[in-house]
Amino acid sequence: MQQHDLNDADVQRDFDIIPGGTIAVLQIKVRPGNSGEHGWLRTSNDGKSQGLDLELTVVAGEYAKRKLWTLLTLDGKTDGHAEAARISRSKIRAMLESARGIMPDDQSDTAKAARRMEHYGELNGLRFIGRIGVQPAQNSFKAKNTLDLVVTPDRQVWQPVEQVALEQGAQVSAAPNAAESASVKRPAWAS
Repeated sequence: MQQHDLNDADVQRDFDIIPGGTIAVLQIKVRPGNSGEHGWLRTSNDGKSQGLDLELTVVAGEYAKRKLWTLLTLDGKTDGHAEAARISRSKIRAMLESARGIMPDDQSDTAKAARRMEHYGELNGLRFIGRIGVQPAQNSFKAKNTLDLVVTPDRQVWQPVEQVALEQGAQVSAAPNAAESASVKRPAWAS
């Protein structure tokens, strides 16, 4: 019988939530889905909307390596989805402006070009300044951190953010195209 000696394993840590209002540099990891443009979007369990699933990692400071997640609805079948898509698009725009140092009211050709992407996968690895919020505990779920606000250059707490290449092995490969993903079905537990 094999024995597993865990005496040198790290002591378990308790992760309290990051205090609301904390300003941090966040790095995006796009968690590819199985639908939408180039397969980058996730379809909701009820099939009525599609969104961009983002994992945000605090880059430095006291909360370095801590993560929070956000799902940005970009398409859907109801008026509520249309409003959510409008809000999500403005949040993505703010992420690009924060990361690239573009003032929200800048309408120059350079600024307009900085707000364009070929596909949502270009957000992968992007760093921006964000204000972290707290969603209170609900039902049987603990309180959790949220992205409260993307801090753009027009705000006093904004600072330039160094963009870095993703570490080898950390890069998300291109999402499968629709034809490829049609042959592979996501198991029910993974939705």
